[in-house]
Amino acid sequence: MSAFEQMREGGFSALDAALIDAFDSIWPGSDRSALHLAALNSWAVGRGHSCFTPELLAEWPSGTEPGLRERAIHAWHEALRSGAWPQAAFIGSAGSDSPIVVEGERAWLRRYWRYEREIEAALIARAEPLATSPDPAEVRDALDRLLPPGDPAETDWQRVAAVMALRAPLTVICGGPGTGKTFTALRVLALIRRFSDRRLHIGLAAPTGKAAQRLSESVRLGLKDLALTDDQRADLPTDASTLHRLLGFRSQSVQPARDAARPLDLDVLVVDECSMVDLPLMAKLLRALKPGCRLILLGDADQLPAVENGAVLATLAATNRHNRYSVPSAQWIAAAGAATVPTSNERAIIADRVVRLERPRRFGGDSGIARLVRAIRLGEAEAVLDTLSGSDDIRWHEQPWRADSAAMRTTVRESYRALSDAESPATALAAINRYRILCALREGPQGVSGLNQAISTALHGAFSSSAFITGRPILITSNQHALGLYNGDVGVLLGEQPGSPLRAWFLRGDGDLQALLPAQLPPHESAWAMTVHKAQGSEFDTVELVLPDEPHPLLTREWLYTAASRARSHLRIHASREVIAAALQQRTRRINGLRFD
Repeated sequence: MSAFEQMREGGFSALDAALIDAFDSIWPGSDRSALHLAALNSWAVGRGHSCFTPELLAEWPSGTEPGLRERAIHAWHEALRSGAWPQAAFIGSAGSDSPIVVEGERAWLRRYWRYEREIEAALIARAEPLATSPDPAEVRDALDRLLPPGDPAETDWQRVAAVMALRAPLTVICGGPGTGKTFTALRVLALIRRFSDRRLHIGLAAPTGKAAQRLSESVRLGLKDLALTDDQRADLPTDASTLHRLLGFRSQSVQPARDAARPLDLDVLVVDECSMVDLPLMAKLLRALKPGCRLILLGDADQLPAVENGAVLATLAATNRHNRYSVPSAQWIAAAGAATVPTSNERAIIADRVVRLERPRRFGGDSGIARLVRAIRLGEAEAVLDTLSGSDDIRWHEQPWRADSAAMRTTVRESYRALSDAESPATALAAINRYRILCALREGPQGVSGLNQAISTALHGAFSSSAFITGRPILITSNQHALGLYNGDVGVLLGEQPGSPLRAWFLRGDGDLQALLPAQLPPHESAWAMTVHKAQGSEFDTVELVLPDEPHPLLTREWLYTAASRARSHLRIHASREVIAAALQQRTRRINGLRFD
């Protein structure tokens, strides 16, 4: 039996086994427990972690009848739990050139170990205070014009974030839905520009096309309210790019055009929705920034992490969970007129760059959706169920939503009528964001595939089998740099006017419409219903949240939090209390070895 066939047994994927087959060819005769450890590193990466730790073995699938192989695996796992790492030529310390790195209680594929060390070094260097800071009295005056002080009894963390951004080239602004992260970032940019003696090159970016579009819209609206000179206003950008486009990724290439040798020509960069930025992408972004470039990271650390490896934003946010600062930073914040903040003598340098915004502004802090999101984040099951039952803006149906039910057909016809009846592509694209069905799963009766087919049938009957139907929303499923379309972008099929040939319409980042012939469309699928992962970075007036009949490993507290916070005004949730309770108890984990202390 080959190493590939042996390793394919148990919980390993074909990719894990192929890695071990390669190792066994390069280092023949290696100890089987060492090959197993190498496979565990690949297995951990496949589950979204950047490194392997023995605690992950709790997720290892248990076999039925333990045979010789299973008993050997059990013995290897017990040795790892006890701290006994196997020895082999391909396993070594950080100072070696071995493909598997072992440090303390963690092991990495060297590539991911290198990513983490690069990210640590780059962010810690940017967290160092600048040699000089603006005059606090002048900062106070500018801050009062950009962010007038509110209730003196309540700390305004937006003002704190704004003045802290003048202290160092790194600012991390975290907060839940509607807390004003983009609003704050725009004022941070205005302050930075106000105290710069030259014109600045400023960039805006986000990990997905939809998130970049939303960032652009927020910035355009926010600029109208800023008291700036014409020169200052001209420096502030209005169009955001995806990170992939910003870095110059090419089709079929994992290396971008921009790197340390060809850095981005930027003095300031704002990156929104950072919870969706995985470890490799963050490392490549930091490589492409000039040493003096200010970096402002925005995101919700409680949302689902990136689909790929790592949880960079969550790790940064964890350095300062309660908005406590070093004494010098607290003195600066007070002198600049922002607030009097709690201090701590044990603050890591990164912690002084992290600010968590607390007060929801998108929906009222006492709205049902706001209370639900807060209760989910804290894992308060009783408060979650009470809010679901007693809120005007939430409708909770404990029975599953059946794709073939009369109620479902009525709901989708009413909710999606605006698409097929739209008189123009612009009207249809605006209607798309008013209502969306969100799911946890791809398959099954409450999954995306089944619901999309059922909805298409309910809306179009015999014509539902056609891929090109007027009013059909579509979701792009791969990055197409040449077309300016990216995985997660949503458009609609419609004629330019009634009776015109069908086109696929998308809203570009600059607000203009983009039209494609159906034959030009890259890989895509219907978007009547979509997964919460695909909806991350988007908001909808009304969300129809459809959960499966039974608890599922994908249903976690972070998933439920992200799903509920996609709704602006109304949330309809279809789930039993057992499924909701199970989701609240289950957490989405991303283990990494990032150290910012």
